[in-house]
Amino acid sequence: MSVDRAVPFGYKCLWLAVAAPDAATVADALGLIRRKRATWSHGVDLAYGGSVFVAPPIGPWVLVPGRGLPEAAGPGFLDWVAGLSTRLGHVQFFQTHRVTGTCAWVLASGGRVSRAYHFDGAGVPLFVGGVTPDETALAVGTTPESPDDEAWWDTVPGEDDVMALAGRWSVDPTSIEGLETDGDGIAGRLRH
Repeated sequence: MSVDRAVPFGYKCLWLAVAAPDAATVADALGLIRRKRATWSHGVDLAYGGSVFVAPPIGPWVLVPGRGLPEAAGPGFLDWVAGLSTRLGHVQFFQTHRVTGTCAWVLASGGRVSRAYHFDGAGVPLFVGGVTPDETALAVGTTPESPDDEAWWDTVPGEDDVMALAGRWSVDPTSIEGLETDGDGIAGRLRH
């Protein structure tokens, strides 16, 4: 099997972190179409171009960056994540975009979303489940929308907060540069 080195991503991107044995398992669960093998470098480029890249595992985690993933504001988003967790077990979703201020994260397992948070740059249209200890430790995403409250604005996350939370829950994708992984990943598109 070939060895490749991880390429960081995360800013202005959407991604999943899935506890899975390999990229093929995740690609099958996602129902990726127009699949092709891809190195980390090529796969991350494709992900930022609108595709989805299922990377080789980093420890127990398969990372899946892609602007082709559903956005937290999209219709049926939570049902999509819950359905994915029915097929894969533990699924995490993250989204950032500094221009719009968008920050989002979701925890789902066994077909159920236990935590979902989405800040759209002005308010919080998605606040599901109890705040996790990691959110509390980082002091982000801990209260529902209250834009007139100065204390609430202190809990609004930025992109670096999303990376820190991802690092606590699974893998901070900005910190993986050069990590050795086995084999290529799989790039493709979701059926819409």
